[in-house]
This record gives sequence, structure tokens and C-alpha cells, in this order.
Amino acid sequence: MDEALTQDDIDWLAFRTSLEKAVGVPLWQYKQPQMRRRLNSLMHRHHINDWPSFTRSINENSVILQQVQDTLTINVSEFYRQADRFIDLQERILPEMLATKKRLRIWSAGCSIGCEPYTLSILLDQIDPLGSHQIVATDVDQPILARAKEGAGYFPSEVRAVPPEILKKYFIFDGDTYRVVDSLKKRITFQKHDLLKDPYPADLDLILCRNVVIYFTEEAKKHIYSGFADALQQGGMLFVGGSEMIMRSHELGLRASGTSIYLKAA
Repeated sequence: MDEALTQDDIDWLAFRTSLEKAVGVPLWQYKQPQMRRRLNSLMHRHHINDWPSFTRSINENSVILQQVQDTLTINVSEFYRQADRFIDLQERILPEMLATKKRLRIWSAGCSIGCEPYTLSILLDQIDPLGSHQIVATDVDQPILARAKEGAGYFPSEVRAVPPEILKKYFIFDGDTYRVVDSLKKRITFQKHDLLKDPYPADLDLILCRNVVIYFTEEAKKHIYSGFADALQQGGMLFVGGSEMIMRSHELGLRASGTSIYLKAA
């Protein structure tokens, strides 16, 4: 063992190896300091003082193992997040696509609790209500994906950016939370998908993956962005998070086409 490693580092590596076996995810592709901070916080909540004890806990307690998985999955989301980006989609990007295509294929990658694909479904219903467009919404977290498919339990904070007339038309208030109307679900297929392991869809017109890739290492980002570029048709668009930038995007055949938008050039 490398003498430069502290005992805590050694214990951490043993824990990570055990966790990788338990969840089947290659955790070395996540940013290690950030992952350790999140897991340390969970340890403290359970009054666990070291990594060996945490290793035993995840092997013996399925509830704690699920909490670890939830901790490592970024599920902060809301409808119309960064509303100006969705206005750009509604007023410019989607109409330009629909001018040349009758049916769009869209992928919402890392869809979390479903706010993003349902927002897309709202936009398409506003622009082309009779269109038979397809939205594939994926996430690696199965419980979160189940909630997304249900389309309910959204807190007021998660619909705060929804324009009032849209909220009235497409949401039903259940006393404490909101649910989407069933018609929005018809365009969306929810599937479990791991961006680091699973094959990507093909022949896509638009991919949205916002504030997800930022949590991965540079090597993992390269894998993901390359996969997105290959999945897009020529003229297709990739929509990323406001704090995300694809370095040397031209090498992937992508070029900037507005804030957070990349075009797959011919």
C-alpha cells in the first residue's frame, strides 16, 4: 500500500470498493472530495464514526444502503428551471425543428423527479398539440424514476417558476402538493439508464442533460458528451446546465448555438 496514504484514505478506498459491489456503479468516475463530503454527512446523521463501520452498515442494512444511493444521486429539480432557457426552447429552438420535422425525438437524461420531461411535454403541447412527439426520460435512480412516472407529489417550491396560466391548465392541486394532468404523460417514456454504462438512444433531435454531468470526473464527462454527440442527428441540439461548458466541443462535432445550447453541425 502506498505509504503516502493515511489510514482514513485506506479505509475510504475499502469502503468505496464495497459500495461499488453493492450498487454496481463505478464510483471512481465521480468527484471524490464531493462524494466523501456527502457521505460524511450521512455518516454523522447515523452516528457512524469511521469508514469500516460504514462498510458494515451498508452490507447489513438495506435502508442505509438506499440512503447512500440517494445521497449520491442529484435530485434537486423544478419545473421551468432557469425559465429563460425554456423560453428559448419554446420560441426559437422547437419551432425551428418543427419547421422541417413532423415528429421529434427528445431525450431528457438524468430526469430526476420528472420536472424537466413534463416541462418539455407542456412546451410541445403549447406549440404542436396534435404532434406525436416522443420524449424518453431516464435516470439511474429507480425510486426517483418511479416518482417521476407517477407525476405527483410536487411541492409548491418545485412549481414556483411555472407561469400561472400554465399551472392552472396542466397541474392539479391535491391540497399540499401538485400533480400533472394525465395528458402530459402520453408523450413520455420513463426508463432506467446509467450514463456511464448503458448504450445511448440514437437519431435524437434534442437532448437535455442539465446539472448532472457537472458531478462527474473529466474522463467521465468526455465519455458522456461523446455519447450525446453520437446520439444526435445532424442539426440536433444538446441542452446543458447553466454552469456546464463543453470544452473543445468542436472535436465532438458540436458548436455553441446560444446559452447552454450546442448544435451538432453537418
